[in-house]
Order: sequence, then structure tokens, then C-alpha cells
Amino acid sequence: MYRVLEKRELAMRNVWYKIHAPHVARKVQPGQFVIVRAFPNGERIPLTPVIWDREEGWIVLITFIRGKTTMRMANELKVGDSILNVAGPLGNPAEMKKFGKILAIGAYTGIVETFPIARAWHELGNEVTTLHVTFEPMVILDDMIPNYVDRHILKPVPLDPNKDFPSNMKNVTKVLTETVREMLERENYDLVFMVGPAGDQKAVFEVVKEFGVPMKADLHPIMVDGTGMCGACRVTVGGEVKFACIDGPEFDAYQVDWDVLIARVGYYTDMERRAMEEYMKALQGGEQ
Repeated sequence: MYRVLEKRELAMRNVWYKIHAPHVARKVQPGQFVIVRAFPNGERIPLTPVIWDREEGWIVLITFIRGKTTMRMANELKVGDSILNVAGPLGNPAEMKKFGKILAIGAYTGIVETFPIARAWHELGNEVTTLHVTFEPMVILDDMIPNYVDRHILKPVPLDPNKDFPSNMKNVTKVLTETVREMLERENYDLVFMVGPAGDQKAVFEVVKEFGVPMKADLHPIMVDGTGMCGACRVTVGGEVKFACIDGPEFDAYQVDWDVLIARVGYYTDMERRAMEEYMKALQGGEQ
């Protein structure tokens, strides 16, 4: 059992959990993730340790409330409660070397995964600029990241209540791609790295490849077991089938089949929506 040491809301739909998980804290490296099963008979979800303390044995996870499990965690877990399973660390660590000048991008809560990698690159002597583009009410970690990189750029986008969510997301994509283009026109980067929705990753890649700058992307398709057994997280990279959980999550953006990835990411949308609707109905009916 993994005890919740601290819990707080960071921003709209973003929750911080400090969890006692000594076996993860001892071994985790930037770029790796864990699979969490918070409740009996609950689903398994991948989350990224943001910070950790190897001696005290804790890790920090940040969830974005978008489905049944993350909402249950926000509603039902309290400090002192325990999470059922935290498996990991899983996946491959990010490549750590002296690249030079790096632009590390996090779209929405992608900044959660970007931050520990960018921090480690900076500690190796790279010149690191982080870029965070998200909705204004969902800005997170802006008080922490500037202390660990050379420059942190925040581009908050207004959330228009008169538009549906997809329309608002298009505004984020527009700001994201325009900002990346401006930065690449103004400065020479040795590497671009990005975490975020697959559609936004593809949009940024289309800009980056115009400049011929190397780009890495952390891919986050649906995962179940995180060990390569279920096959749910398969992606096509360099014309070959790979599994994001064991071959990644970091891949060369020039080798990724973005269209296949985007189609696969949307495959479970209806099922996720139904699960959320059923949970909300149960809450309204007084059930757990």
C-alpha cells in the first residue's frame, strides 16, 4: 500500500499527490513513469513522477482530471489514505547527454513529464528553455520550473466559455505552433523535445521539420500493463511496430507515424466517456 502524504489542487483539474513509494523513489530516472491502480477493481493508469526523494522514499505525481479514475482519486483519496498499487519505474529514461541548446515543450499537462527531463538536461550543462502552453486556469509548476532551467516561457491561453472544448484546443495549438515558429526563426536550437497531445505534437513537428532541427517526442498512447504484454500502446516508428511502454516513451519525432498514433489515441474515447458518465450518475445517486 502506498500512503498519500500530501494532496493539493494546483489548478483547475490538476491535483498534486505526494506518495510514499520507496522502491520507485530509489530507482526512477527522468523520462520514466509508473502504473497506478488506486482502487480495487480499478483501471491502471500511467503517471509520471515529477520530483522525488530517494532517501525519504516519496514521489510526486500530478493528475489531470479527465476520466473516471482521476476523478475518483480527486474525490475519494485523502491524506493518510493509501493507493493500492504503484508499479515501476517503467519505460526507458530519457537520453541524457550534452546536446547543447534545447527547447523543451509541454502542452497542457505535458509540462509534468517535460519538467524532470529538462531539469536533468540543465544539470548536465545544456542550455534549456522550457515552453508551456495551456489554458489560463490550468497553469501549473510555473513557480517551480524557472529555478531549474535557463529560461521558462509560459503562454497561457484564455478559455472561452462561449466555445466548445475542441474549439478552445485549436486556440492552444495555434499559439503553440506560432510560438515555436517564432523561437526557431529567432534562435538556433540543437534539439526540440515535446510532451503533449498527439495532435499538438504532430503540429509542432510539422513546424520543426521545416527548420531541420532534431526532435524527440514522448508518446502517450493508451497503456494498460506498462510491460509490453497487452499491446495497447503500440505505435509505428520507422515503419516498425513499437511499444511505447518498453521501447519508449521517447522516440525520434521524424520516425513516428503521427496519423496512426492520432487515430489510435482516439479509439477508446467513447468508452472513456461512458465510464465517466456512469461514475457521475453513481455519485448523483449516492453510490460509490
